Amino acid sequence: MGEPSMAPRSRWTARVESLETRLRVGVYAHEHEPQPILVSLRISGLAEASPSTLAQCFDYEPICRWMLDEWPLSAHTPLLETRLNELLGRVFADSRITDVWIGLYKTQAIPQASRVGLERDITRLQFEEQQQQHLQATATRP
Repeated sequence: MGEPSMAPRSRWTARVESLETRLRVGVYAHEHEPQPILVSLRISGLAEASPSTLAQCFDYEPICRWMLDEWPLSAHTPLLETRLNELLGRVFADSRITDVWIGLYKTQAIPQASRVGLERDITRLQFEEQQQQHLQATATRP
């Protein structure tokens, strides 16, 4: 998404709404196969106030390409929460991002619902604290 600069900065928000990808996620046997997952994102942070190049902007295309091309290749996981945290890690790799809202939705889990899923709103500080706690917990396991 780009590198920080010394130019005047403003708060910007990039959105992706209902991007459909296919992931192996869920506790049931049939969910070991890829299933449609809708992804919505709101990514906010500080970037140049008057950008003149794409590198100075929050470029949503790389994260969309990852969600469409690479993420579907990942191994099965039982929890949608795991997938959400994977996506957070990718988004927060850009040091300019200050907060993220993500919604992940299964479209086939409950036939009577158009979609069911999870949403999470998190700041960089909260994410970094979560990562640190996870590292500490795994380091103390026998």
